[in-house]
Amino acid sequence: MASPLINQSDPIASINLIHDELESFKKNVDIFFLVVMGSIVFFLQAGFAFYESGSVRSKNVTNVLFLNYMDTSIGSLFYLLCGYALAFGEGNGFCGIRYFALVGLPFDKMAHCFFQYTFAATATTMVKSSLHERSSMTAYFTSIMLLSGITYPIVSHWAWSPIGWLAQLGYRDFAGSGVVHAMGGSAGLAAALMTGPRTGRFEKNGNCNPIQPHSIPQVTLGAFIFLFGAIAFNAGSNLTISKSKDGAVISLVCLNTLICVASATVTSLLYQRYFTASGRTLKNWNIVNMLNGSFTGMVVICAGCDQYPPWASLVVGCLGYFAFQLVFKAMQRFQIDDATNSVPVQLGGGYFGVIGAAIFGSDGIILSPSKSSAYVLLVNVFGGAVIAIFSFMSVLFLYVILRYFNLHRVSDREEKIGLDLALHNQAAYHMEDDKIERIISVESISRRSTAKVQPTNSPYRLRRMTSEPHIQAW
Repeated sequence: MASPLINQSDPIASINLIHDELESFKKNVDIFFLVVMGSIVFFLQAGFAFYESGSVRSKNVTNVLFLNYMDTSIGSLFYLLCGYALAFGEGNGFCGIRYFALVGLPFDKMAHCFFQYTFAATATTMVKSSLHERSSMTAYFTSIMLLSGITYPIVSHWAWSPIGWLAQLGYRDFAGSGVVHAMGGSAGLAAALMTGPRTGRFEKNGNCNPIQPHSIPQVTLGAFIFLFGAIAFNAGSNLTISKSKDGAVISLVCLNTLICVASATVTSLLYQRYFTASGRTLKNWNIVNMLNGSFTGMVVICAGCDQYPPWASLVVGCLGYFAFQLVFKAMQRFQIDDATNSVPVQLGGGYFGVIGAAIFGSDGIILSPSKSSAYVLLVNVFGGAVIAIFSFMSVLFLYVILRYFNLHRVSDREEKIGLDLALHNQAAYHMEDDKIERIISVESISRRSTAKVQPTNSPYRLRRMTSEPHIQAW
């Protein structure tokens, strides 16, 4: 039986029809690829929810989960209203000026819009990660609007739009070490600097008091989700799967991502165990420090994962962890508090990733030394710095306004009580020996914070906790 696409009386028309059908099929395959990869990248939000809620104290878990879920609502609305237009709309070298509120967006670009939104969600959620346990709701809402609607879209336009000025210069960042991670890290640095540290985090002599995660299982589960999402994050950045070389590129990307994460993880583990005072003295293997290395590996690999030979991924992962350490120690030196170590991971790992792509890539300065490779290194160093400075200054300007009106953080009493009860009136955990379930009001009596609380059913006991306010039942 003859195929319905073949017209024996007009073979030229049949060939053209088959060609059109094949092109349509390839386009649909690419769209499906973006939707699937974008859905996996979106699942990173669950990873952030687990990791961040496990990293804070138990009195702030509800607040962390609330903020993570709101990221997907507020962030998506502002990115779709104006962010995608600024990022990928037709315009000039600075920003796009078309497709606001998705008006006029072709149907075949909607999968691209969805995929790019998941990157915006990842970039913006990093900022609030550093501010947990003391940030106000006003500061959170305004920062997420700014980052998802303006700052991140403009940065991504510079680097990833064909007409962006950094792209025109030759800036290379395959999956966003600079565009996503260094942007988010520098914005988070500005927010953490202006918000100030958590109460009791630093002493007057400069010593840092550790605040331990309340749930290591939640932290670890979040880390596994991060790795799962990071592979799709980088593989999806190829944007297509129907071209002849796409399979080879995506395979290399996935393998390099895994190697780099493993390298950074092992490096962080050995460094903590044998080159830190606590590791040598206590002879312990610290899982949180190990995971910081793992996250740094996920960040540093993004820029050059399509170009690195596998051995280079191992080297970049190892060196990237020391970039994390550099930023981490600098923040402690200047008493800048980060509840989840998001800034050292994103800013240190992200900026080094941009540099590493120009050094260790297949056409980088080591494997292909030339004037062109030196030029790419110069452009990447300059481009990464510009992205970081622009992001830092945009958030700094916002927080100058918030600090002027004293809207940047919660009160000391609310911080001591915990944001779960102070802001949401909902504790994350309900235990038999602590029946404080609902706060009616927070009052100051004789220089001590007190809270009126109302139980929901059975008789209750109140437990006095170290460093917690006295809670009075009414």
